[in-house]
Amino acid sequence: MIGIYQDSFLKYLQDNLGSVPKITGKNIIIKCPYCEYNKIKDHYHMHISLEAPMFHCFSGECHEHGGIPKLLRKISGNDISEKFIDKNEIKKLTQNAIKVTKYKHIQKEIKLPEIDEDKYKLKSLYLKKRFRFNQADLSSIKGLVFDVDEFLNINDVPIDPKLFKVRDYLQTNFVGFLTEHQSTIVFRNIDSESDFRYYKISLSNPMFSDYYKLHGGDYNSNIVVLGEGIFDIMLEHIFDSTELRNKSKLYAAGLSTFYGSLCKSLVFNENIFRQDVHILSDNGINLEYYKKIKKFNSHIIDNMTVYYNRRGKDFADVPVDIEKFII
Repeated sequence: MIGIYQDSFLKYLQDNLGSVPKITGKNIIIKCPYCEYNKIKDHYHMHISLEAPMFHCFSGECHEHGGIPKLLRKISGNDISEKFIDKNEIKKLTQNAIKVTKYKHIQKEIKLPEIDEDKYKLKSLYLKKRFRFNQADLSSIKGLVFDVDEFLNINDVPIDPKLFKVRDYLQTNFVGFLTEHQSTIVFRNIDSESDFRYYKISLSNPMFSDYYKLHGGDYNSNIVVLGEGIFDIMLEHIFDSTELRNKSKLYAAGLSTFYGSLCKSLVFNENIFRQDVHILSDNGINLEYYKKIKKFNSHIIDNMTVYYNRRGKDFADVPVDIEKFII
């Protein structure tokens, strides 16, 4: 068995499409019979899910998608899916999907306390300094939390022993940012001299990597600007040293350097299938790392450009002096 398919499915695909299927963790990758039938390429773009009887072509000129019966009718003229799909595996898949759907419905909306700048003057001043006083209305910052105690109380966040020990310190010294899909709140220490700089609280377990998002100026663009930290994308969004703010669809902070996972999450959550990726890099990461990300995610990444800040460790250190590399 290959996922939900019989072994004979791979031979069928190879015999009818003239190329050897590639198997990844969750997909079979083949030549797209809609847009690549008579073409020879280094990488093909048709993905067949190993977990559901579905397919999708990620070519920028195609995006054909649907169920396996539709694909087989295109390849051989009739639906012979019963020969290749294991119905017992489909039944298990459906049961799991129902469980996930129920979980999504009962997942409550996270509430945010009101931002009181007078009560939390040090936190307010910290942010205004970070933004070089370009952001006057802090209440407009997406997912911002000053009152940590109130956030924990109104959302019934479980207080385990580890959180119990640092709760008072978080309340007095940290500002928080809630991620796009409300799975994590990330706290940042306003004391730049402290060794205890970050703290995260997990609120739920999303299907794909969560991220902190800001909107770009072009809703229809496939340009995404990615960074590791929230302040990287916030400050770049304000100062626009890359001149991408009006050209991009969104900015996303992945809270790690796993940009491949972040790009996959943007496919699922934002429906950006062929991404023009621009990465605001930490100076400690070399270009070979990004070349591998592009290579192993070529089915969703069309182009990749990496930027370094010559004047600092990353793009949270402003002003920025850009060094640009096209991968």
